[in-house]
Amino acid sequence: MNRNSIRWRLPASYGVIALLAALLLGSVMMLVLKNYYARQEQDYMLRNAFALQPMLEQVLQTKPQLGLLQYQIDGLSFLSQTQIRVLDASGEVMADSGVPASNQVVSVSGGASWSAPAFESGPAEVMKEKMPILIYKSNSENNVPGVPEVISFDDGIPYSGPASTADIVVPVSASPYGYIFAVRVEADPARRSSQNVGVLLIAADGNKLGVLEFSNGPNYGADVMHSVTNAWLFASVFAIVIAAFAGWFMSKRVTQPVLALENATRQMERGNLAVRVDLQAEKQQEFVSLANSFNGMAEQVEQTVSTLRAFVADAAHELHTPLTALQANIELARDEENASDRTRYLSRAQEQGQRLEALVKSLLDLSRIEAAESKPNFIPVDLVQLVREMGEQFASRAEQTERAFTMNVPNDDAHLMGNETQLRQVVSNLLENALKFTPTGGQVSLNLERTANEVVLTISDTGIGIPPEDLPHLFERFHRGRNVSGYAGNGLGLAIVKAIVNLHEGNVVIRSEAKQGTVVNVTFPMPV
Repeated sequence: MNRNSIRWRLPASYGVIALLAALLLGSVMMLVLKNYYARQEQDYMLRNAFALQPMLEQVLQTKPQLGLLQYQIDGLSFLSQTQIRVLDASGEVMADSGVPASNQVVSVSGGASWSAPAFESGPAEVMKEKMPILIYKSNSENNVPGVPEVISFDDGIPYSGPASTADIVVPVSASPYGYIFAVRVEADPARRSSQNVGVLLIAADGNKLGVLEFSNGPNYGADVMHSVTNAWLFASVFAIVIAAFAGWFMSKRVTQPVLALENATRQMERGNLAVRVDLQAEKQQEFVSLANSFNGMAEQVEQTVSTLRAFVADAAHELHTPLTALQANIELARDEENASDRTRYLSRAQEQGQRLEALVKSLLDLSRIEAAESKPNFIPVDLVQLVREMGEQFASRAEQTERAFTMNVPNDDAHLMGNETQLRQVVSNLLENALKFTPTGGQVSLNLERTANEVVLTISDTGIGIPPEDLPHLFERFHRGRNVSGYAGNGLGLAIVKAIVNLHEGNVVIRSEAKQGTVVNVTFPMPV
């Protein structure tokens, strides 16, 4: 597949858009989740710090031994699963729990300590797991009731302190969601919260005792972020694949009508002007409209080419006849010794030359008009004045040839945008035909009528008329009626009239019957 084609570029564009959308939405989602869980982790440690603040203020005011304070901090660190540090007023570290271990053995004692009989399998099972032990003592030593104490078995040395048969010992593992009994969980030190908080420890007299710091707390969002990240990556890949597939499907839908149009144009290029595009089943109206426009263009091209071919054939025929006659008369004049006959041949040759000149001039006029070369030269033209001037000229000619001529034009002017020379040619050609095909004693009428929206020029005569079979072909090039063989002409006059009227957005209609005369109506729209 060509990389510059729509079939490749559209799926690629869809995929890139899906990728960018996935990256943007995923980045925003991850940022929101990260900030949310950061706030949750910070709030968790802050609430624990506030909860322990009064108790530690009480402990520090009793000036406990550092070892006892360390034991207390270790126990609290396990319960909160955070690293706890206690700093004195000068900023020196008094106790530091370090990052808490996940696995502990908890002994809840009603007496003074833990005892081996609480385990069904004996303390050896605790030692085998090498798990720390957390003991809650119920004595009130050092005025700190219920202080937790952590003693580690990781070094393989069993606890040999005082015991009571009322103790309950339970191994637990810490998790971000609470504690799990009798399940060993391997701690991941890297998955700890990066948040930290600190609260001041104030004595009863208002003096600063130190600072309580919480850090390396549970990373509540780690699992969620990990799961969301994996889901996001999977969804992004899936979305990109779906988008690329949708792009491929859409490109196929788009290129099918385009390829149909391309195939049609290639056939026209090879000379098949009758080819058309059928997209009626296409749902996209833009392509249907494009196909209709193409078909209209193809039809116009086919008609134009056919007309040009016919025009060339007719023009060649029309030019051939006077050229042949011209050449024959010149040859006869060249070989003729009699002066009067030679003059007669030359006169005939001159007539054929004039006929050729008129034919070529008419062809050039028709070509220019149909090419609309004169349209930019449109200016306001008073049609009333123009028709009156042309009528007066032809009235004199009609009088000289013993034909009656009447003219009826309004007194008010009638301006329209047009080419004055071409409009004069319309009136001249129509009056010329009327006089030419009206016998001596006949009548020719010229009328102009103006309404609010249009102006109508009517030229009628009482001449030889037009046979019904010739009426549909009157405006074709080189067409001449069956009953006009005895009259001079080249069959281009009415074609020129039709082209000029069309150029001026008007309309021309001819009504006639054989031997009953002819009526020509030319209508021009008035400017708004």
